[in-house]
Amino acid sequence: MKSKKIQLFVFSFILIISPLLGGLNNVYAKDIPPVYVHLSWQNDTLTTMTISWKTSEETSSIVQYGIQDVLENEVTGEDALWHAVELTNLQSNTIYKYRVGDGETWCRELTFKTGNSESAHFIAWGDSRTFRDERVKIVEAVSKINYDFSVFDGDMVEAGRETVQWYRWLSDFGPAIQKNPFMPVLGNHEKNHSNYYKVFALPGREEFYSFNYGPVHFVALHTCVEDYGGSLDEQAEWLRNDLEAHSEYPWKIVVQHRPPYSSSVRYYRNETEDLLTTLVPIYEEYGVDMVIAGHDHWYERLEKNNVSYVVAGASGAPLYSLIPAYSINESIIAESVYHAIYIETYDNQLAFHAFRGDYTTIDKFYINKVVKPDLRVESLPLNYYFNKSETKDITITIANVGEVDITEETSARIETFNNTHWDITVPALDVGEAFNYTFEWTAPDYGTYACSVILDTENQIDEVVELNNNQTFFFYAIEEIDESSFLFDGMMGLLGVFSILLVLTLVNKRWEKKRT
Repeated sequence: MKSKKIQLFVFSFILIISPLLGGLNNVYAKDIPPVYVHLSWQNDTLTTMTISWKTSEETSSIVQYGIQDVLENEVTGEDALWHAVELTNLQSNTIYKYRVGDGETWCRELTFKTGNSESAHFIAWGDSRTFRDERVKIVEAVSKINYDFSVFDGDMVEAGRETVQWYRWLSDFGPAIQKNPFMPVLGNHEKNHSNYYKVFALPGREEFYSFNYGPVHFVALHTCVEDYGGSLDEQAEWLRNDLEAHSEYPWKIVVQHRPPYSSSVRYYRNETEDLLTTLVPIYEEYGVDMVIAGHDHWYERLEKNNVSYVVAGASGAPLYSLIPAYSINESIIAESVYHAIYIETYDNQLAFHAFRGDYTTIDKFYINKVVKPDLRVESLPLNYYFNKSETKDITITIANVGEVDITEETSARIETFNNTHWDITVPALDVGEAFNYTFEWTAPDYGTYACSVILDTENQIDEVVELNNNQTFFFYAIEEIDESSFLFDGMMGLLGVFSILLVLTLVNKRWEKKRT
């Protein structure tokens, strides 16, 4: 009798732990490959790419990469826990496949695209600390946009010394930083901690730096140095020299955490006085076009002495209330909302589009360096996802964003795969006027499809920018989720619950038997 009870107990115990063992195996399996893979630049954006990642133990640092096949090239770095390997001598404006690992275990195959010299399409955002649900929503929105790279104005995490917060942040931001380089600056919450420098591989001394992409010279500053007994004087001297050395660039954009101008109580308390007296005069003297900052958890755009100041401080941090009494004269628009910004730059034009997580527009404006008309697709360059044979309506907005009215009709075309296309007649458009066109598209099969919108196909007008006459959207036809995997997981879960109930029943019966 006793042996039967033992056998029954062992059988029940196996039933309980068998589903758990499968889960434990999955967790262990996920820990083997490299994790938190992300991209940045340390040098030339045209011909280099730096790939960083983390492993649970110190391992070899190997990157395999190629244009046609990931096995075409291999570069080995130093053994490490936090890995960073720079690829050099790459072809510009080219998509590469890559994977990282130790020679035996690899991450999944990913892609990146090298820079180009004609334009820059980038995301600006900041202040993602604290609320993971909100930052994941913004990351999901950003990851569906076709862009080259992003700049981030600081306060990625709540406490820079807490390594686990960096793990969570890297996990949440994965979709946006695995295929698009990410160029951050330090905020006050990073505390200038060594974790920041372990995670990111950046140009120069990394605390502050500059880089070039297309027609833009970017400067990244650390404006929280006074929190640690430092001063902005060193960066001010470096900034003068840096801007002077890159004066030939059509656009100069500074990214920093603390904003010089903002409709905030901090401004009224003179907490930005160091920025106003040390940095702002340099911006004005050397022709900086835009300063992107965060720190105040809302969106705001301000103008002062031909410099645009943008507060992009809400991609996950707790929103602050805008108080009308604190609104300053320089403010043009402000809204307390989670957001990101998409910016396009060409030699003669900067196009700016601030949007909410659902892609609705907060703010939009253009800076044109020449007085001409300009047709462009104003719709965000989104990726669209379909099930096989699913049909969706796609609406595009075509606008005249130049400085001169367009007084005649122009021709445009939408092209998709297999030479399918729609010819469009775009009406005459005054400055700021837009025209919407909607078409249906059906996913013919699983796969990726490009859809190009080409404006002014007959070259009827002389525009501010000719390069922005072609915008490409990508349609992804994906398989529906396989419910069988959920069914299996559900059966295993039910088996575990049943096993626990069985053991509890046996224990209860034995207890009742002892009592009697």
